[in-house]
Parts: sequence; structure tokens; C-alpha cells
Amino acid sequence: MAFNHQSKRPAKALTPDEALARMESYCAYRDRCAREVRQKMKELGIRGDTAEQIYQVLENEGYVNEARFALAFAGGKFRVNRWGRVRIRLELQQRDVAPPLIRQALDSIDEAEYQTVLVELLEKKRQQYQVGTDPNGRSKAAAALIRAGFEPELVFQYL
Repeated sequence: MAFNHQSKRPAKALTPDEALARMESYCAYRDRCAREVRQKMKELGIRGDTAEQIYQVLENEGYVNEARFALAFAGGKFRVNRWGRVRIRLELQQRDVAPPLIRQALDSIDEAEYQTVLVELLEKKRQQYQVGTDPNGRSKAAAALIRAGFEPELVFQYL
């Protein structure tokens, strides 16, 4: 069985207007960081001055906003995926978000809600790893929460 490998590159080069329309649609779907937008333009074959001009238009029209992206990303990953601040910080750093924006996004997470989520996850892990009966249960529960991105000192404080 042979696979017909097709390139992700479009069959014909996009005009600047077509490229802008495609990128506006891409950015309107959900908030994107600058790195994702530039990568998508590269995939579409948009390079050089044209890419920079399109990026400037997207930024000026509000399609790309790093601060908004960082806040939405941090809030979503905390509320939906229940990630801790450490993991959120690392993910934003991988996306080349500026450190002040990362700090601002992490500060937007409500401290009381953060601790409530940590306690809920801790109770869940205590039951899962049978902390009272399993001699390694405590360390397994702590390791699971640290992997989820919660600060080790906070995890052990509540454990």
C-alpha cells in the first residue's frame, strides 16, 4: 500500500490579499502567539517583506495580541487543564512570549482559586495513590502535582 505524500504548501503562490485573508481567518479562530502566526505564514509560503507587512497589519487590526494571548492561555490552561503556574510559565516561554507578559498572565490567576484547585487535586491523588497505606503514596502524589506544574514548596506545604 503506497501513500501519496502531498506537501502542505499550497499549489500556487498566494497573492498578498489572499494571504492576509487566510491569516485573518487563522487568527480569528482563536488567540495565537506571534510565533504561531509567523510559523503559519512560513507554511503558506509567505516570506520576507510580505510576511512582515501582513504581520504588522494583523497586529494593528488586533488579530495578534501577545498580552491577550498570554492571559487567555494561562487562564484556560489553569481552569480547563488544571495546570500549575510552573507549567504555564514554561509553555509560554516555549512560545516566545515576553517575560513581563508571562508575569502578568500568571498574576491574573486568582490565588484563592489556585489553592482550591491544588487541594482538590491533592485529595484526588491521595485517594488514587492510597497515601495512608502505600509507603510511596505520598511521594507519588507530590510528584504528580509537581508534574502538573504546581510549585514543589506549595505542594509539600499542603501535603
